[in-house]
Amino acid sequence: MHPELITLPGGFTIKTYGFCLMVGFLTAVWFAMKRAQRVKADPDVVLDLAFISLIFGVAGARVFYVVHYWKSTFAHAPNKLMAVLDITQGGLEFLGGFLGALIASIVYCSLKKKENRISIRMYLDILAPSLMWGLAFGRLGCFFNGCCFGGLCVTDQHDHNQKPIPKAWAVEFPFSSPAHFRQWEDRMVTVPAELITTTPDSVLPALVSKTAIDMPVEKRQGPLREYHELEKMLKVEIARSPGSKEVRRLEARVASAKKSLSEQDMGVGQIRLAQLYPSRVQPDRKTSVTELAELANQYYSLPVHPTQLYSVINAFLLSGVLTALFYVRKRHGIVIGMVFVLYPVPRILLEMIRADNPLDVVGLTISQFVSLSMIVVGIAYIAWLYKYLPERSLYAVARPAQT
Repeated sequence: MHPELITLPGGFTIKTYGFCLMVGFLTAVWFAMKRAQRVKADPDVVLDLAFISLIFGVAGARVFYVVHYWKSTFAHAPNKLMAVLDITQGGLEFLGGFLGALIASIVYCSLKKKENRISIRMYLDILAPSLMWGLAFGRLGCFFNGCCFGGLCVTDQHDHNQKPIPKAWAVEFPFSSPAHFRQWEDRMVTVPAELITTTPDSVLPALVSKTAIDMPVEKRQGPLREYHELEKMLKVEIARSPGSKEVRRLEARVASAKKSLSEQDMGVGQIRLAQLYPSRVQPDRKTSVTELAELANQYYSLPVHPTQLYSVINAFLLSGVLTALFYVRKRHGIVIGMVFVLYPVPRILLEMIRADNPLDVVGLTISQFVSLSMIVVGIAYIAWLYKYLPERSLYAVARPAQT
């Protein structure tokens, strides 16, 4: 797990999840444009569709996630709108993104067809393998982010402490990761009292954020130091020249610093609460952040299935299969149709060993339910494709040769 790829000067961090999405998107678009050139389609249309899919795919993925987890995650947030819009920590679901991108692409091609002859089926076939290619990088980002984790991955044997022995490919995620937090909620693991706190908007206990513990001291304490320094400057200026322009200017800066402090990462506030505990090394003083970090590094999740990596392998394989099908297909539209049939099967199986999604739709996870629906739609679409549409789309016209 490595949610932050690199920290740039000034404290700005590049998220590993976002970086993986960027690499996946750019390479997927490049491959799609190459496929378009091979079949004499217009790469510019592919590029347009790619950016439309990016925008509406992210929107669809977020909407799907928000609707799915509204009650548990967003309903009690202090600022619901900001909570919905904040995707810096993840919170995207592929199936919602796929449906959003697909609908937007069909609408774009339909509108484009009125201006110029453009085949919806052909361009969706061109994009289909890249869809799975991009998904592979997205799931790799999930692995580094710690989300989409699996259930226990252990053997039937036990060690000398009577703990189950993990399987060779099992992974353990660090303290306060999504997997560790879920296991702590389910009473499967325990943590010391110093690492348990409450959030400002909830009376329920929570774990101190490992990201906040590992945060550079300048970033963690900077806003508080700035606030205290500005308060001192304001008091001095009030004593020197009450009611002056400088006093009003400092009052505005103090108010701004106070607002920044209140909006600082919630994990920083958790750190301050955790530091109220007496130190285990020297009980006459409070616990230091260094001690919290050393303590947190001793606790990991139980071994779990790396379902994110299973998904990476599956997506790459599907991308290869769809690419091969694209070049041997005789009927336009069959490649995108096979996405509806092939992708849901392993997704349904993976949901059986994932531990992050509840069984909240007729005894299935929401992803299993949508996947089953996709199979039905896919079979119906392929049957309609073979029965009512010609093999080659009437609008699959090669782009004019460039001079």
